[in-house]
Amino acid sequence: MKALEIRQKYLEFFKERGHVIIPSASLVPENDPSVLFTTAGMHPLVPFLLGEKHPAGNRLTSVQKCIRTGDIDEVGDATHLTFFEMLGNFSFGPISSDDPKDFGNEGYFKRSAMHWGYEFIKDELGVAPERISVTFFKGENGVPRDEEAHRIWTEEIGLPADKVIEGNFEDNFWGPTGSEGPCGPTAEIYVDGIEVWNLVFNEYYRHKDGKLTPLENPGVDTGAGFERILATLNGYKSVYETD
Repeated sequence: MKALEIRQKYLEFFKERGHVIIPSASLVPENDPSVLFTTAGMHPLVPFLLGEKHPAGNRLTSVQKCIRTGDIDEVGDATHLTFFEMLGNFSFGPISSDDPKDFGNEGYFKRSAMHWGYEFIKDELGVAPERISVTFFKGENGVPRDEEAHRIWTEEIGLPADKVIEGNFEDNFWGPTGSEGPCGPTAEIYVDGIEVWNLVFNEYYRHKDGKLTPLENPGVDTGAGFERILATLNGYKSVYETD
C-alpha cells in the first residue's frame, strides 16, 4: 500500500464520521514561544482543546507535518524520525455522544476514539488481530488508573487479556507540548510490537508548577505514526524504506 493511499483512506474514514479535513499547519508554530517547531498534530490546535471555538467545528482530522527532537538520540533506528507526518483526529467541546456509531459533528471521547482506531487498523488496513496489542494508563503520580479504557479494550472491543498492557506515567501519559497546557492519559495501538497509534485523552491542564487540574471539556487527540504504519503494512524493516 502506497503513502498516498493511506493518507486518503485515513482522511476519508474520519470524514465519514463527521470530521472536517483541515490542512497541515506551518512547521513554525504561531503564537507559541514554548517550542521552535510544530511537534504533533494537536500542537496547532491547543487553543481549541482549551475551549476556543474552531471555525470548522468540533471534529477535525488532518495529516500534520512535524519536527521533533525530544528523542533525537533514537533518530536513525527503525522507527524514529526527526521530520515525519502525523495522522490525527480530534474532538473538542462538550461531549454530546460517545457512541462510535454516531457520525454526527459534535464532541466525543474515549469509546469512539478507541473503537475507530482499532477499526481503522484492523478493517481498513487489513491488519490481522493477532498482530495487534494495546495499552492503557495504569494510574500513577496522583492520576487514577484508566478503568474506562481498560474496559473498552477488553469488554467492548474484546481483546484478550494478554494483548492489553498497563503503561506507566512515562509511557501512557502525554503532554503538554510546552511548559504548560492540556494533557492526559493515553491508550496506544501496537502492530508487531511497534507503536503506530496514540490516543491522548486530554482530561487535565498541567500548570507551570506541575499541578494538574481537570479540563472543563475533555478532548481527544489522536497521533498516528504515518511512516510507521506504512512500513508495518508493507513489511519494511525501517521507516526509511517507505515511499
